[in-house]
Amino acid sequence: INNGKKIFGLKYNNEIEAIVCVALCPEVPYTVREMDYMSRVENGNIAVAYTVWSRKRGAGREIIEKAKDFVKTNPEIKKLVTLSPLTPVATHFHIRNGAKQISLNPTTQNFEYEL
Repeated sequence: INNGKKIFGLKYNNEIEAIVCVALCPEVPYTVREMDYMSRVENGNIAVAYTVWSRKRGAGREIIEKAKDFVKTNPEIKKLVTLSPLTPVATHFHIRNGAKQISLNPTTQNFEYEL
C-alpha cells in the first residue's frame, strides 16, 4: 500500500481468514532491510511475499494461490518469491505448497513459487 508494498486479505462470511503482504522488488532480497530498500524503487518486477498469516486451516495455501493469480494477471511481474524466517514451520509451509527453496541466508530463506 506504500513503497511498493501491497496487502491482500482473504475474507469469508465477513471475517478475514488469511493475509499476505507483498513487496515489489527489482531483485530477490535476502534481508528485511534489503526488501524495504528495494521496494522503494519503481518498476519492481518480483513479488516478494514476506508475511503469510492465516487463522483457518487451508487459508494460508489459498492466499498464496491468490497471490499467484495476482502475479499471473500482472505481466510486468515476472515471479513470486518469499522472504521467510529460518524456521521449520516456514520451510514446511512453502515446500508443502509447491515452492522450491532458492536461497538459504544467515537470517532468512527464499522460496520461489512456479507460476
